[in-house]
Order: sequence, then C-alpha cells, then structure tokens
Amino acid sequence: MAPIVCAIDDGYVEPLRTVMRSIAAAHGPAVGELRFIVLDQGLSSGSTASILRDGAALGLAVEIRAIPETDSNLPVTAWYSRAVFARMTIPDVIEDEPRVLYMDADTLVLADLRPLLERDLGGHPVGAVRDPISPLLGHGPGLRFWREFGLPEGREYFCSAVMLLDLPRIRGTRLFERAAEFLIANPDKVGFPDQDALNYAAADDWQRLEYRWDTFAMSPRGPDYVHPAEDVNPLAELVEAEKDAAIIHFGGRLKPWNDDYPASEMRDLYRRFQPAVFDPVA
Repeated sequence: MAPIVCAIDDGYVEPLRTVMRSIAAAHGPAVGELRFIVLDQGLSSGSTASILRDGAALGLAVEIRAIPETDSNLPVTAWYSRAVFARMTIPDVIEDEPRVLYMDADTLVLADLRPLLERDLGGHPVGAVRDPISPLLGHGPGLRFWREFGLPEGREYFCSAVMLLDLPRIRGTRLFERAAEFLIANPDKVGFPDQDALNYAAADDWQRLEYRWDTFAMSPRGPDYVHPAEDVNPLAELVEAEKDAAIIHFGGRLKPWNDDYPASEMRDLYRRFQPAVFDPVA
C-alpha cells in the first residue's frame, strides 16, 4: 500500500500533528496498516521528537527523511516561500516506493484512505482533484497566462495539495523536472507556483479523482466571498460536498489553527483534532 507523504518545516509541526491525529481517528485499529513519511525541511530536534512520539502513541508508523535544498532559481513570492517546492523532491528522496499519496499539511482526513492508497492510476503519473477555484483554464486564477503558453481554454486544472503519484512514471516523463524548468523560465507568470507548473507540465495526462479526496473548506469564506468559478462549480454545490469529504483541505491564506480564521463548523472540526499540548520548538 502506498505511504502517505507530507513535507514540512518547523512552522508546520502542529498542523502536521493534527493531520496525524485525524488519520488515526479515521482508521481506528486499521491505522497500523498505514505508513507516514515526513519530508524534513530542516526540522529541529524537538520537532522531530514530537512527531515521532505522536506516531508511536497513535499506532502510526512514521519515518522522517531529510530533503535537499530546493533550486535557488525557483521563484518565491510574498505568499509562497521556497518550501512549497518540497513536494517536487519526492521522486529523488523516495526511491524505494512505486507510489505515494502526497498531502499538504493544511488538511484533515475524515475517512478511510486505503481505497485511494490502493488505486490504479491507469498509466497516468498523477491522480488529483479538479481545483474548485480554478477548475478550467480561463475560469479562475490558475495558470492565468494560459493563452500566452498556447494552452486551450477550458482544459481542466488540478489542485496539487493532494496527489497520488506514480513515481516511476513521473521519472520516465520528467514531469517534475519539466515543471521546475517552466517555473525558472516564467517566474513572473505564475500565481500558484508549483501547482501552475505541474499543470503546465502534466497537460491532460492525469487521472481525475473524486472531489471527496480533496474537498476545499468553502463554507467559512463568508457572504462577501466572490467565487471566481461560479459558472463551472457553483459555490452552493461545493459547500454541500463538504458533507461527503474524505479529505478536507483548508486552502487559502487563512488557516484554521490561527486566530483570524472565521468562526465556523469547519474551524470547530479542525480544532477537535489539534494536539492538546503545543510543543515548543527546541
């Protein structure tokens, strides 16, 4: 069964521990069948200890692997640091697994992941969910320079927060290398750096996963939120889909572990899984 992979630095230790608690709660005694790999972006010894301690307490097999420095030529912005490119090191760092399930640390697991971990990708390098904010090129902010890149309007665009990855296929197609090359060549034309690049490089060669495997928390966005893809993905339908979510994704700049996150059922749900004790980074 494919392992679950997250990549973090010290700033995301507590969200990662929350993800781990949600995984354990969703699987009960079956949690022992799962494996969890943490890609280390410079974790302190205190952070490493807290992650491993939690894994042992939860019955979740946890392994921590250091990753190399990402290419200094990759673009950074006010909202995206070089840390967002950590997932692009997976084919190099995880050479002993044919497939992995990558998840961002701003997620919660609410249902059994084993059907997804065992899923056949049908020869595609990536399995992902169509992005609810930018489902199609020209309908949302994803790859906003699509015309300049010669891409077809209406091509589907995926979210890179949850991806089932066929690593031999990714290496064989140079998918991640081509995404990095695109970023280095177009640093001022990406809004969601690695996600835009992966969509450009993958083109249409990705398996569509059901929305429940990467369900955005849309309900807390409030009455002033203007949904850019209302004509494709009506907001009311996205909010309704939260009820069937297997993985909830807290995408966007506001995060549920921070005080400025809107009071909502989604915030309360997230905080049920937070560690009771915040471990200081040593």
